[in-house]
Amino acid sequence: MGLGVVPNSALVNALRDLGFEFKRQADRVMIYKKVGNTTRVAVRRIDMHDDEAAKIVLKQAGMDATAIEKFIQAYKQ
Repeated sequence: MGLGVVPNSALVNALRDLGFEFKRQADRVMIYKKVGNTTRVAVRRIDMHDDEAAKIVLKQAGMDATAIEKFIQAYKQ
């Protein structure tokens, strides 16, 4: 496993592409909600996410495994 990091802005843009919008901000996380659905995901309020954290958020958001791997590979060094 590489030690890639995913920028917060890229993770948020991926969620928006999946139909999520910002709902509210909590103490250490931002909550995004899928439009027309009750699905919610929490994104930590940090600048960079490690690979595993990004994979977990994207899986919760409903992205398929192949797309997740492709997304993560774009940020590996």
